[in-house]
Formats: sequence, C-alpha cells, structure tokens
Amino acid sequence: MQRLSLEDAVLRLRELGPMEQFCTKVLRLPLILRTARSAIFALGSDERGHTQVLMLLEDTPEASPRELTLEVSEDEFPAACGQLTRHGARLFESEGSYAPGCAWRILHCSLPEGHRLRVISIDPRRCAPGMGDPGAAGR
Repeated sequence: MQRLSLEDAVLRLRELGPMEQFCTKVLRLPLILRTARSAIFALGSDERGHTQVLMLLEDTPEASPRELTLEVSEDEFPAACGQLTRHGARLFESEGSYAPGCAWRILHCSLPEGHRLRVISIDPRRCAPGMGDPGAAGR
C-alpha cells in the first residue's frame, strides 16, 4: 500500500478488534504498535521516505461511517484485488480511458462498523492507444 488519502488517518471505533483483524489479515498491513485501545499500521512510505500510518482508536466512534482511500502500485494491485474480492470487494475498471490518469482500477470494500475502503491503482498498459506513452502527444 502506498498512501492514504489526505483525510484524517485516525479512525475512531466502538470496538478495535474487528478492524484490527481486517487490517492484519485482509489488508496484510504491518502492525507498528499495539496498546490496549489502539493499533497503528504502516501503509508504506511517501516520496521523502516518511512512513505513512493508519491509527485505529477504540474511542467514541465516528459520527458517521468514513470512506478511506488507499493507493497501490500496479504491481501490488493483483494481490490486493484477489485478497479483497474474497472478502466481498467489488472491482471497477476503466477501459481505453482518454483521461489524463488513464486506466483506473478501483476496489470498493465494506469495513467493520459501516466504514468503506476504496483501493485505487492506475495501469498504464491499459490506457487507450497512445495515452500510456508520454511522447505520443507530440507525435
């Protein structure tokens, strides 16, 4: 996993256990620190080498369910897709996209306590002809 969207990377939960198990067993995120009421998972590193984390807190739960977005590399996506679809995730793929971002692949998955997870990746090999080649625009 590469990064979490810019929203707050702290998720407050009624019960820590189910979400901790999902992060460990389904997402296979490395656990950095565990206390009686919290768990911190490593998501990966940013371009400056800083570790990005997701912190789960057993506390007063969120007022409404949240949607978390994780970006994964095109190399990581097949494994993430296989694992998450076994747990009910739905896959959406663009085909021959002419958008600047090209061929998005998006997984939507339910999380404990009503939260949602969106996993996104771009596969430049699946872009429309000429779109995946940076020099194609000038030809």
